[in-house]
Amino acid sequence: MTEVHKDDAVFFKSTGMVSATELAKLARLDHDRELTLVIAGLDSGGGAGLSADCQSVADAGSYALIATTALTVQSLKRVGTVKAVEPELFAETMDTLIEDFPNIAAVKVGLVTSQEILELILKYLEGPLKNAKVVWDPVLTATAGDFKSADLKGALPRILKVSTLFTPNLTEALELASWSEERFNRSGIRELASLFVNQGCAVLIKGGHAKDQVQSADFLKTAESEIVFTHDRRQGKGAHGGGCALSSFIAGSLAQGYALYDAVALAKSYVTCGILRPMISQEKERPPLGHHQDFLTPKTWPLVKDRAFPALRDEAFPSCNEDLGFYPVLDSSAWIERVLRLGVRTVQLRIKDPKRADLPDEIARSVELAKRYHARLFIDDHYQLAARFHAYGVHLGMEDLQTADLEFIAKSGLRLGVSTHGPCELFKALGLKPSYIALGHVFPTNTKAMPSKPQGLWKLKREIGLMRALHVPFTVIGGITLDNAPGLRKLGVLSAAAVSAVTKASDPEEAVFDYLRIFGSGG
Repeated sequence: MTEVHKDDAVFFKSTGMVSATELAKLARLDHDRELTLVIAGLDSGGGAGLSADCQSVADAGSYALIATTALTVQSLKRVGTVKAVEPELFAETMDTLIEDFPNIAAVKVGLVTSQEILELILKYLEGPLKNAKVVWDPVLTATAGDFKSADLKGALPRILKVSTLFTPNLTEALELASWSEERFNRSGIRELASLFVNQGCAVLIKGGHAKDQVQSADFLKTAESEIVFTHDRRQGKGAHGGGCALSSFIAGSLAQGYALYDAVALAKSYVTCGILRPMISQEKERPPLGHHQDFLTPKTWPLVKDRAFPALRDEAFPSCNEDLGFYPVLDSSAWIERVLRLGVRTVQLRIKDPKRADLPDEIARSVELAKRYHARLFIDDHYQLAARFHAYGVHLGMEDLQTADLEFIAKSGLRLGVSTHGPCELFKALGLKPSYIALGHVFPTNTKAMPSKPQGLWKLKREIGLMRALHVPFTVIGGITLDNAPGLRKLGVLSAAAVSAVTKASDPEEAVFDYLRIFGSGG
């Protein structure tokens, strides 16, 4: 499909119209900071409240504006006086920010102790801020003290209607739902979460305060899906300000264009890193959570459990070289032979129609060609035929994984490649221990319509850092061209997959040589 130009925009099958400005942003290693408004209290101890919020928003890549709801006397030991700001001052703050910063992309709401301020917040979110993504973190009590919250339970229907995500911990969720522990034990977290979702927004019930001594599990439920993010519990007292940081990082990530489940996945990693690396050391008290931009590491990424996705695996699939080189994705054995003759050594046969009469012959011939040229051939989707003809490996997308027989693939000795479209799917894929992972889609593409936005280089950079630290082979895919390929190499990308860059090139042979000069043929 050819690109259709309109003014300075280009039409892509994956995403629709994309402006020239947005295309330029996706190719940058840095990024523009969008605006996130934080509405919360000021913690004199610095570990929670606005101090933690602003640092978390900044580490998410966004820029924080602040509207103070209350002044609190706090330390790591206790909470003293809590005094709400005057409603007139709060209203003036909000009016000034909304007038002078008209493009507020996201809002985080934390501590609200004044009923008047609660009403003002709701009116702003129902009015001039109605288009912003809203993360509401209900604060009913403090871990190290007590205070009187505004009546969040009485306003809950309005709160949920204006919110994108509601983030109570388990204790707060039970209180707001008027549930006893006995009812929770009887009905479970899924039914509890549904009470909030059915009133208008997604909910993330945080498990840090739960009684499970082995794992900390956060339960995300939307109208479409349920996902559990888990980490092993760490020894010690945890860290102060984790709830504030989590919700603020999510809000900042939403402002930067991340999907909700990706924002939550990254925030979970961010808070875990902050627990492992607190801001200051404390022998007796819970230390303040650490704030770090390099938070996505082998020790911090969460296990992601999705009911529609295969169970986590203990045994890894067979390995392949970390450097896969230039990786064309082609639709016939004729094209496979053509690129192998030119020096390509990693290639995929993608024939989407399972009813094609010549499908077995095409796979068999492609396997024979790959063996002749000592190349790595992955078969897209058709793992039974790949096993039958002894292919090097198979490649599956997220939807295909939901029904694939992974045990059959593993027992057949096939290597497994998995497509991902952001951090959450990446964490899901890592739980399967595949042979390699495809990170995408990086740029807009005309290959097919996509359910997600293109990531661009700035977002991709985080995932690449994790993959290299884990020594998991990866390739990148989606809109790869000779113009943006050098930027990928600067990020340390060793392999790039391309669908139409070869087959639709005016000179396919020259295109293959150009990509091989950038990415090589792999190890």
